[in-house]
Amino acid sequence: MLTAVASTATATEAPPFSEHEASYAVTRNGDALGVLQSSLTRREDGLWHYRVESEATAFLVRVLGLSTTEAAWFAWTDEAVLPLTYHHVAERPGRDRFWQHRYDWTELHTDTTTHNGETRVPLAAGAVDPLTLRLAAAGEIAAGRGGEDLEFLVVERDELETQQYRFLRRESLIVDGRCFDTQVYERFRKEGSSRNYIAWHAPAIGGLPVRIVYVDDGDTIVIELDDWSPATALPEPGACPADANTG
Repeated sequence: MLTAVASTATATEAPPFSEHEASYAVTRNGDALGVLQSSLTRREDGLWHYRVESEATAFLVRVLGLSTTEAAWFAWTDEAVLPLTYHHVAERPGRDRFWQHRYDWTELHTDTTTHNGETRVPLAAGAVDPLTLRLAAAGEIAAGRGGEDLEFLVVERDELETQQYRFLRRESLIVDGRCFDTQVYERFRKEGSSRNYIAWHAPAIGGLPVRIVYVDDGDTIVIELDDWSPATALPEPGACPADANTG
């Protein structure tokens, strides 16, 4: 299936993002919680693979064995993300959770396997998953729709949902000693969802987030960039200019 899609993908303008390796520090209420590793690679046939893996490093949480992995294959065609597969695994002692989507764009549904069994989720043009959502947002921002509220169809575990990317502000943000110009969005799934977050998208790294903040049950979880390769994509170290918009 992946090869077939690659051979028929329409030639299109290059995406705003590029291949990279990155790591993000994860804190909860200011205390170190873990690290998140991400990679975006492109096959010779043009298909992309995006993988994000988190692992707890704080001693107590490490003993509990918490980790989460998300991965997706997708094509970039007609200046948009076209998801092909999505895989999500959350490992916790005694309660592992997972789901996997294989997209059928001809019949407009996913073939989905979860820890509760198999199902199908209806699709519609433009639909993405929780991981490729970040790339789709980067594409919209790069296409000149930054500064606007955005709406996406997102395939969750067992249903297709309309979710919002609400524009909040532009902000110059110091991350790891470097000043990033960012556009700040609230990703809103629904009231009380653990997938609601605030994201600071930076054109310097292809419109991907340099910071993501979740607030859940009184806890504030911050995921912030601390390494990116190739480093040539990053701004030079230094403070933001005095006239920068700092929110």
